[in-house]
Order: sequence, then structure tokens, then C-alpha cells
Amino acid sequence: MTVFLANIKRMFTRRSILVVCLLMLASVSVSACAIQETNTYPVETFSEMHYAQSHKAQEPPRLAPPADSVAFQTAGDADDVLNVPDKQERDYDPAVAGNLYQVNCAVCHGVSGLGDGKAVRHITSNDSYWTTTNGSPYKAPPNLVESATNRLTEPEMMYSFVSGWNGPVMPTFGKLLSEEDIRDIVTYIFDDTNGLSK
Repeated sequence: MTVFLANIKRMFTRRSILVVCLLMLASVSVSACAIQETNTYPVETFSEMHYAQSHKAQEPPRLAPPADSVAFQTAGDADDVLNVPDKQERDYDPAVAGNLYQVNCAVCHGVSGLGDGKAVRHITSNDSYWTTTNGSPYKAPPNLVESATNRLTEPEMMYSFVSGWNGPVMPTFGKLLSEEDIRDIVTYIFDDTNGLSK
């Protein structure tokens, strides 16, 4: 009988230890969920600096939204979203086009479009980056007057400005200027009445 009672006592002791362990695990799980206040971590051992009031005083002032802004709600009807707007065109003004040419093209192609701009001596120099990486100097920029007269059409020259296919030295102006600006520059190059020599 004493052996039987010892076995029962041992069995209850094991069960009570298991029950106590399960209760402790459940209480830790429940308390971990209850501690979460800042939506950072389930158990917040170290509070993060950006939630401290002393840190918020050191933040730069936030910019207010623009006066006419509204919260985004929907992109609208698919028929309206997928319609491409008409291409914006403006009237050709030789003064505006000439200014665009002087600012963007004259440094390499020259004021008269002859390929004799101020940057040519640097581009074609034996000490240039192009020479050191490719072994020979880069050729001079093209003569735009000759290109417009003999070699390229206006659409071809427009494409060369947009894509920069004249060579790796010429930037891709399609990423720098609007289509209207590029069209004005090309029209200016082909215009017989402007300052470019023909």
C-alpha cells in the first residue's frame, strides 16, 4: 500500500510541475501582448529614442501640405486614366530657341554650330578622361550646319538629341529637356534666318 501511495504522490508531483510550467508560459505570453504600446516590439525592453519626448523637440519642423492638396482616393475610371493627353506644342520663337541652343549646345558645337565650341579642346585633348580610358582622344563634336545641310533630316537630328546617339560625350537630352525645347533647338539649327552660318 505504501508503494501505491508513493507512486500516486510522484504522479501528482509531475502533473503539478507540468501545470505550473504551462501556467507560467501562458502568463508570459499574455503579458507580452499586453505590454505592447508603441507598435514596435512585443516586449519592449529598450524604448526607442524616436518615441521619447526629449527627442521630438529636436526634430526639424515638418512642412505643411500644399494648400490645394487633397487626400488620394482613387485613380478614377480606367477610360480616363488610360487616355494619353494631346502633345503640348508651342509656337516656334527664334529668340527662345536661340537661347536654348546657346545654353545647351554652344559650349561644344560652337556659337555658329561649326563644332568649334570652348569645350572642344578639352574633349579632344590627349589628357582627357576619354583618352586615358579608350587609348585615343575623342573626335571633335559634329558640325551642325553641315549635318543639317547634307546629312540629317529634322526627325533624325531630333532623335540624336533625345537619345544622344552622336557619341558617349553628348548627353541624352531627352532626360534633360522637354520635347518642346528639343524641337525648338532642332528647328533653330535648320532655320536659315538664325545666327548659325549656312
